[in-house]
Amino acid sequence: MLRSMTCFARKEYTTDKYQLTLELKSVNSRYFDLHPRLPKQFFCLEDRIRKFLKEKLIRGRVDLFIQYDSFEEEDISFEPNLSIAKGYLKAVSNLCEELNMVNSLQIGDMLKLLKDVIKVKEVASDTEKLWDILFLPLKELVDEAISMALKEGEAMEIDIKRRLAHIEMLVGKITTQFEKTIHKQTEALKKRILSKLKDIPEIDENRLIQEAAILADKLDISEELIRLESHLSQFYKYLELDGQLGRKLDFLVQEIHREVNTIASKASDSTISHLVVEIKAELEKIREQLQNVV
Repeated sequence: MLRSMTCFARKEYTTDKYQLTLELKSVNSRYFDLHPRLPKQFFCLEDRIRKFLKEKLIRGRVDLFIQYDSFEEEDISFEPNLSIAKGYLKAVSNLCEELNMVNSLQIGDMLKLLKDVIKVKEVASDTEKLWDILFLPLKELVDEAISMALKEGEAMEIDIKRRLAHIEMLVGKITTQFEKTIHKQTEALKKRILSKLKDIPEIDENRLIQEAAILADKLDISEELIRLESHLSQFYKYLELDGQLGRKLDFLVQEIHREVNTIASKASDSTISHLVVEIKAELEKIREQLQNVV
């Protein structure tokens, strides 16, 4: 069963404590390539998220967006930096004394002008608590995305099987045409050789026929046709399996293409050449589909 790398899913969750929005988009890529956009509270979970998504999605360029709004009070503390505050006060006092000025510095002035006096400190996030909040929504998001990918994969599989059936029909035509022409080609080759050498004395006709047979064997495409049928049969078997099939099927397409090229180069027949062109066109369409298969 084929699975596409292209998928999309969006989920929203709201409780009395928080609102969580997740969005995932995936397109084809040679490897797993995650681009997360996380709220700062979830930065500590990035490695876990990456590992989880890679196990589930396997391949593709994945864009993940997470928005988290907490309805609870934020874990922030405000701490005075007494040493800095005392230093500022002492410096202002000395300045006023030296310039014979009245020291009118108030606490409000200090907070307004001297931002280092009060430190804003965020309490570290509870990683396990955040993972408990995120895990099930993230799993449901990925399951929905995979469901979409499988539906698209099913449509791709139908199209690929239709093209494989067309290729099989074309291979059958090549086989029939080859059987019709191989004897004629062999006889024509032998006659051409004899015609060119008829004026040369002491020609060993048996040796000449043997050489003609060797040349005719070089025109024989029966082995290529057998391998071609075997590759097509293997392709159908792979389509019944689950898992990572994209690279395996792409390799099979390359092997089929190689056999077809050999047939085209060996078979000196215009009908077979035209059939080969049709097969190549179908193979190219299949290869384009496989670029998007996990």
